[in-house]
Amino acid sequence: MADKDPKSPATTSDAYDSMKPAWLKIQTVLDGTEAMRAAERRYLPQHHAEAQVSYDERLLRCTLLNISKLTLESWVGRPFSDPVVFEDVPPDIEEILEDVDQLGTDAQVFLRNWFSDGLAKSFSHVYIDMPRTDVDAPRTMADDKADNIRPYWVHINPSQIFFADSEVINGRETLREIRIMESVAERVGFAEATIPQIRRVFLAENEEGMTQGMVELYRLKDVKKEDEWVLFESYPFDLDEIPLVTFYSNRDDFMHGNPPLEDLVDLNIAHWQSTSDQRAVLTVARFPILALSGGTDDNNELAIGPNRWLYTPDAAAKFYYVEHSGAAIEAGRKDLLDLEEQMSEYGAEFLKKRPGTQTATARALDSAEATSPLQDMTLRFKHSVDRALDITAKWLSLENGGSAMISTEFGPEDVNQADLNTLRETRKMRDISRTAYLEELIRRGLLDEEYDIEADATKLEQETMDMFSAMPDALQPEDSNDNVDGDTEGAQ
Repeated sequence: MADKDPKSPATTSDAYDSMKPAWLKIQTVLDGTEAMRAAERRYLPQHHAEAQVSYDERLLRCTLLNISKLTLESWVGRPFSDPVVFEDVPPDIEEILEDVDQLGTDAQVFLRNWFSDGLAKSFSHVYIDMPRTDVDAPRTMADDKADNIRPYWVHINPSQIFFADSEVINGRETLREIRIMESVAERVGFAEATIPQIRRVFLAENEEGMTQGMVELYRLKDVKKEDEWVLFESYPFDLDEIPLVTFYSNRDDFMHGNPPLEDLVDLNIAHWQSTSDQRAVLTVARFPILALSGGTDDNNELAIGPNRWLYTPDAAAKFYYVEHSGAAIEAGRKDLLDLEEQMSEYGAEFLKKRPGTQTATARALDSAEATSPLQDMTLRFKHSVDRALDITAKWLSLENGGSAMISTEFGPEDVNQADLNTLRETRKMRDISRTAYLEELIRRGLLDEEYDIEADATKLEQETMDMFSAMPDALQPEDSNDNVDGDTEGAQ
């Protein structure tokens, strides 16, 4: 690795350098077929002695079966199957959550995107900012509210923060500095120019000796020279901490982790490569080769097609087609199916119960039992959202920002036949209600999450009434409106 320039604000951290290749790989797969094609040889190597035109054709024929994206959406959909519920949130923050980023995004959508990014790449950030005001003119909170000057959240993907520093203060990890790569759009005549910008946020002492946040903005002196950054602007802000919250789905160190999706992405890339080879084999197999044995083609050219006939002066010669045996096609097909099965199993592992007791991390975050890796990650995310609410409250000089309740009751669990028999017998003895029985089936993944218990109970009642109506009068019960099906007692 080349020596890093200690004088340049663009200098990256070792943790960033270590994580960047994984982020690039994961994001490329998530972006789909066009991104994979654009990556070319990075994820689809060119065969030895393969002509460039042949490689280009093979690349354009390949289509990504994006199991990684489907799996990620499935994981994210579990905790967000029910809306996030905010408790004890001050009214001023409730209003902010309706448009949390000042771009029209409500908190439900914003949190889902944050959680998804963190699951895919090991961690993801939210920066809670406050619009700047004229520091020379005194302002009150009423002035800020009238002018819609209020905190807003900015989702920052991990590849944007290329440097971060922290220290432990009073037993708590505290950020001392972060540097964020961003861009600024400016009008140049009738056109729009995108200007790279580095935002350095750090803690410093003010004139009173108190800790205060500072922001420095750096821009390129010359856009053609990417290493000449100059200070464009600097200003303080009224917090004694850096307003950044990092959600770690799988942490092993500060700003470093193992992305939960990476192993699945590697399988998906193997599937992409195998798909390319399979399509290439099919292309060859679909076009049999005409061969001539024991003769010569004196004219050195041969016309083949309807209303044509083949001729060679050698009576012992013969024409025949050489066709592919199909063994390679079947082997390629089996490889694709095996990879698809492995990818499917990988996604399901994050929803299964784990042997052993609850993790120490989960106990520290919540008293509820964490039964799967995804549930552990959801608990950590809930903690991060609470931190973001508290920093928002701090900007508004409020005591606290409340808390978020995110569902961790999701399956499927390992389906145990003994458990199912117990549930069935318990329901038959009417020791539990129909609703409780069906909820357990939903939790175990045996019924769809969208299954509506009350609506189905209404349908069962209607089916019973229709059945009685179709009976001959002699077989009709005295009161056909009686509920004869013990399992159709509404949603009880």
